[in-house]
Amino acid sequence: MKPDVQIKSLLKVLSQGVYEKEHIIAMALLSAIAGESIFLLGPPGTAKSLVARRLKLAFRDGKAFEYLMSRFSTPDEIFGPVSIFLLKNEDRYERVVDGFLPTATIVFLDEIWKASPSIQNALLTAINERIFQNGRDTISLPMKALIAASNELPAEDEGLEALWDRFLVRMVSNCIQSETTFFKMVRQQTYDMPTVDEKCLITEEQYLHWQHEIETVEIPDEICPVITSIRKGFWEEAKKEGVNVMDYYISDRRWKKCFHLLQTSAFLNGRNRIDQTDIPILMHCLWNKAETISTVIEVIGSSLTADIDNALNNLETKIEQALKKASEPQKQENNNQNVPKLFMLTDYFYYTIHNFNDGKCLFYKEDYNLISSDKPSDGILYKDDKKQAWIIHAIYTGAPFDYKVRNRTNVKKVKLQKCAGGVIIDGMPYGFERTPTASERMGQLFGTSDLMSTNIADSVIETIDNEYRPQHARLQGLFANSKNIFLSDDDVKLAKKYLTKCSKHIEEVYVKAQNARQLL
Repeated sequence: MKPDVQIKSLLKVLSQGVYEKEHIIAMALLSAIAGESIFLLGPPGTAKSLVARRLKLAFRDGKAFEYLMSRFSTPDEIFGPVSIFLLKNEDRYERVVDGFLPTATIVFLDEIWKASPSIQNALLTAINERIFQNGRDTISLPMKALIAASNELPAEDEGLEALWDRFLVRMVSNCIQSETTFFKMVRQQTYDMPTVDEKCLITEEQYLHWQHEIETVEIPDEICPVITSIRKGFWEEAKKEGVNVMDYYISDRRWKKCFHLLQTSAFLNGRNRIDQTDIPILMHCLWNKAETISTVIEVIGSSLTADIDNALNNLETKIEQALKKASEPQKQENNNQNVPKLFMLTDYFYYTIHNFNDGKCLFYKEDYNLISSDKPSDGILYKDDKKQAWIIHAIYTGAPFDYKVRNRTNVKKVKLQKCAGGVIIDGMPYGFERTPTASERMGQLFGTSDLMSTNIADSVIETIDNEYRPQHARLQGLFANSKNIFLSDDDVKLAKKYLTKCSKHIEEVYVKAQNARQLL
């Protein structure tokens, strides 16, 4: 059975009768196969222990050990009592480990932060090296995952940082949010634990074989800029005033483990290489404090399209520089000079704005010389039903215009700035429609119009069409058809949110380039 088919079948059974915890079970299974530990943060009664009991069912001959920690817990309760017989008759200090953590496949420790220092030290070795020192003997642990839980994060400056860092996957387990789902849970009758088909159980031989296969999963070049964006995002957050640098600190060891987790995700989804649909998994790995979760999600989500967004920002800069250069001669002119006669007039008093997003738009010609090319000034945009067009006026003292705009619809203030051949409205350049010159009319007549000459705007448009639209379309396709077993619906929605944001960015720069084409 292929890994992706087997894992899907397993998760379907393990999630039976569980509400709004399917994603946690999926991530717990991913962690177990990757050999990593998982921490669940949440109040009592949110099915945290149930996750561990279900996870045990995925492994053939799997054994579970669970324990509720307290300040008075001793190593005997976790690792087994000391054998009195061996101590008395053979002078050997060994524990009876059968039925305790050293023999368990899945371990669940509730209220983990209440563990004593001696238990913590033993746990560190167990998690890191999967071994337990039992007297003179070293036991190789069969443990696939340690699941820890608490309703709080570890207190600072109490020596818990090392243990906290060992939990690669960190998830929040809350009460049921949906009212419909809540009442399904309330009405659900008690039933026995689900039974997993023998063919779906993960054997020890299969588990070891998968570990070898996971190591061969490719980390492609296109993933590197995404990770670089995340790392830079955390560096920037850590530099902000009042932020503790350690809130966004990710060690090289942790990054190494994160990549292994992404490789595991790709392999269990039937792929031989990581792709962008694996990246949202990092949202559950890279936060250190509950207060930083939203920021971590923002950094990771925006990283999906960071390469495209950065390139678009560079293209915007080029357009703005070209427009600024084209406007420089105007700065030397007196603002009271008449605007070029090439601008086409509508109704005697208005210039028509070319390619305005919301339809026909007119700019009051007497206001054009009242705005500056140096800095934005206030203006007003409103819909004139009589003219069936949008109207723009500059706002200035003594203007022959009623700014209350009675009986108008969709009124809003805008920022206006003069540019070569047109106007910048809220940062978006627009050209005025103009009457072709004699040479341009001849060029149009004989097919040699210089209006089609290549400039920076044409270059930007071509680059967007040939590079960034296809890149974005590929990303959209990945998430639109995402079959990543370990992504919840919320994870996919978050990813699509940032893809939509990038799509809008592409269109904004594209429109700027189209408008700039008329201006340059």
